[in-house]
Amino acid sequence: MRPNNTTAKASLTERFSGLVWKVMVHRSGVLAVETRNIELKQVLFSAYNYITGETYFKEKGFKENWNLSLAFAGEENLILIGYKHTETPESKGVFSVNIKDGNIFWQKFDISLNKIKDDALQVYDPRIQPKKYSWINHKTAALIAEPNEVKVDSEIIFPEVDNSFVIPAFVEHGRLVGELLILHFADKVFLSFHETEKGLLRQRIVVYQDDKVIIDDILISGIQKLQPEAFFIHRNHLFYIRGKEEMVTYLV
Repeated sequence: MRPNNTTAKASLTERFSGLVWKVMVHRSGVLAVETRNIELKQVLFSAYNYITGETYFKEKGFKENWNLSLAFAGEENLILIGYKHTETPESKGVFSVNIKDGNIFWQKFDISLNKIKDDALQVYDPRIQPKKYSWINHKTAALIAEPNEVKVDSEIIFPEVDNSFVIPAFVEHGRLVGELLILHFADKVFLSFHETEKGLLRQRIVVYQDDKVIIDDILISGIQKLQPEAFFIHRNHLFYIRGKEEMVTYLV
């Protein structure tokens, strides 16, 4: 079963060599994806413009290979943080990466990240106690004054559990298992659920408007346990992960 696309416009479909581990979006149109290859102990990063479909860079790796993680996606850069060990949250440094090509603006191994804003990072030196916080520029790491507090709505919309919702008859499905996730947006209904398939489970996403199915896709099949939250919407775009290694975005 593949997407039945009649009024939803696919803006981005991208398959990766590892598991989609973390996804971040920014209102400027930036989509950042962290992927991990468990066997190779490799973490890679990719960046796109989900509005235009442009690829900025794909599966970029760095010397601090396995212990890096995506912390922020902005209009001009990504912020990555390093850890001393996989098993501990103890920070090993901060990286600022150019969103356009994946090149490093700067990297510092003597600071840890405390807070992130669109225009500044709050950092500290973990070797100094008590902690002394400073604000630095995203692109240059230069010390700056504390920025004014500006509340920015993330604009990310998640579905909610509604097990009382009755799926319409024109959406065929197997025996439902677990919770039913539902979201009403732009005169459309977005559903995600698990159903039985040959003794196993599969997770689906269905989008319909009135009595017309727009998207019907299998997120993952042949599984034995329920999967986590399936999708979100940001700036009129639907985001979901298919098969653990593919990122899909639709303009809805």
